[in-house]
Amino acid sequence: MSLKKKVLHALGWMAGVKIAGQLLNWAMTIYVIRLLTPSDYGVMAIASMFVGLLSLLNEMGMGAALIQSRRLDDSILRQIFGLVIIINFCLCLVLFCSSPLIATFFDETRLKAIVRVLSFEFILMSFAVIPQSLLERELDFKRKSIVDFVANVGGGICTLWLAFLGKGVWSLVGGSVITVFFRTFGVNIISPFKSLPRFSFRGMRATISFGGLLTFERVLWYFYTQADIFIIGKVLGKEVLGFYSVAKHLSSLISQKVMPIINQVAFPAFSKIQNDKAKVAFYQLKAIRILSFIIFPVYFGIACVAPELVSLVLGEKWHAVALPLQILSLIMPIRMLNMLGHPVIIGLGRADVSFVNLLILSVLMPTAFLMGSNWGIMGICIAWLSVYPIGWFITLKRTLPIIGISLVDYFTAIYRSALSSFVMLLLVFGVRFFSTWALTPTENLVLLLVVGIATIAGLVSFVNRNGYSEIITLSREALRLRP
Repeated sequence: MSLKKKVLHALGWMAGVKIAGQLLNWAMTIYVIRLLTPSDYGVMAIASMFVGLLSLLNEMGMGAALIQSRRLDDSILRQIFGLVIIINFCLCLVLFCSSPLIATFFDETRLKAIVRVLSFEFILMSFAVIPQSLLERELDFKRKSIVDFVANVGGGICTLWLAFLGKGVWSLVGGSVITVFFRTFGVNIISPFKSLPRFSFRGMRATISFGGLLTFERVLWYFYTQADIFIIGKVLGKEVLGFYSVAKHLSSLISQKVMPIINQVAFPAFSKIQNDKAKVAFYQLKAIRILSFIIFPVYFGIACVAPELVSLVLGEKWHAVALPLQILSLIMPIRMLNMLGHPVIIGLGRADVSFVNLLILSVLMPTAFLMGSNWGIMGICIAWLSVYPIGWFITLKRTLPIIGISLVDYFTAIYRSALSSFVMLLLVFGVRFFSTWALTPTENLVLLLVVGIATIAGLVSFVNRNGYSEIITLSREALRLRP
């Protein structure tokens, strides 16, 4: 099977299984949100912030180094396995012992027990790194996507069941642990690595150097993407954080589910063609056009109907989520486009460029969040909307020459989708503002959706017909490859 067919086959399987799983998970998530309180989500957001930070260190970039490496043998794999086990046991111990300090700092006694339970996820994760990386290296995403489906649905069912029993924040904790357990167990069933770990690291200098740079990069990425959570939790309190974390979670749901699919496939795919610069640029521009065609109308559409959506789906106690959700949705398209460049740069072996890009964002965004916190949750949202585009443009100018794409080509690939979606946004907001009909929230939501969908469909026919044709062609090719 050619590389193109492998990529389409992988994307088809991952997308199909992911969509099926997420339809179930989204339904369960919405029901859980209605059962829990903003305080529950605020506490879990704080605990997840520390677990997520240490998760970036749990393999020290060894999985990515394994995928990108041109040569592998059993000795290297055993050494990587040994290193990963040591790292994860140390992380578990650090998080377990630091839980009292975290609870004291945020003045929340529940955090001590929650963080300690979540720390044991690192023991489980240490046994998933090698099997999962080997699957990704060979673009074997069919079996991996099935494991992810079972793990996510299993974790979602656990969360729903515990929430129904009235366990509060512990329903989120239980769901997280069960998801990690199922994923680790599953990848070891379908891709077992039966060799014993080796705790000698002689001859691994190049591998550790590449992985270490990726790890520092991931820490920087986490620092700037979680700085808003940290600042709100400390300055504005856990209830405000609960509203913000739900708004951020909802605005990034699509990104959280779509980008891992793309990145997991793109990284090994671009690694295989890293010596053919023209082919790299061609496929990257194609990916930018396709992603833009989807995400601009979807996210601008969410911004259009966020008040009605929150009121009907989450309930009135979550009404404070609506405006932050609108603002965060407007910035998500360029955040996703920025994420799209990461696997290409890493696949080309230029972790140094990606590292500096994240260093720039790690200075800009936390500074903006800290200043914005003076105006509450809205100040944080405005910081995303006003400062992130500046950081995006700076990193674009550094990244595109490495890939072989000009700024003109880049913006040509996205402007039709962005322009059509912006016109739709203005029209839908105009209908809401000038509407004199006395409609119920449900009727108003239906009206706005009809106006938005009709507008974007009409604009695509006139402004972006080539983008539509490209999507249809790619979808047919992917469907033909699925068994």
